[in-house]
Amino acid sequence: MKTLALLVFVSGVSATAREVTVRGRVLCLDAAGAHLSGACDPASSAVHHFGLETRDGKVYAFLREDTRAQIFTDPRVFRRELVVKGWARPGDESTLEITKVFSVIDGRLHDVYYFCAVCNITSHTPGLCWCCREEFELKEEPHTPVPPTPPEKD
Repeated sequence: MKTLALLVFVSGVSATAREVTVRGRVLCLDAAGAHLSGACDPASSAVHHFGLETRDGKVYAFLREDTRAQIFTDPRVFRRELVVKGWARPGDESTLEITKVFSVIDGRLHDVYYFCAVCNITSHTPGLCWCCREEFELKEEPHTPVPPTPPEKD
């Protein structure tokens, strides 16, 4: 139990945060959190952070300091329909800390990540491999849910 408390403290997610799953398309937000209208270059310095707009028009902003949001600087990911899991903080249900990003391809969820085949390193952000300095390769693999762990028998 002490380990769990430490993990919650380190991640910044309080025990009252709520896990949320949203589906939609990524959009660029300016410094004030407003949607940047028109064409958006996700790698542009004018983009301060990202959000996701659902089909019903609700916008969820991602925390500026969330390193997992760097995945949206990749135009290939930015253009996809996505499912994002994250933590909504109490009092601010429209801001999420990302825990997982899936792409939707032909109606099916795909795990999105970056991989270096030379070093066998997986990352959730694009860029250069930390070891060999080659570009990470974008991977989108069909998602296979992990079956729940059966309860222990007494």
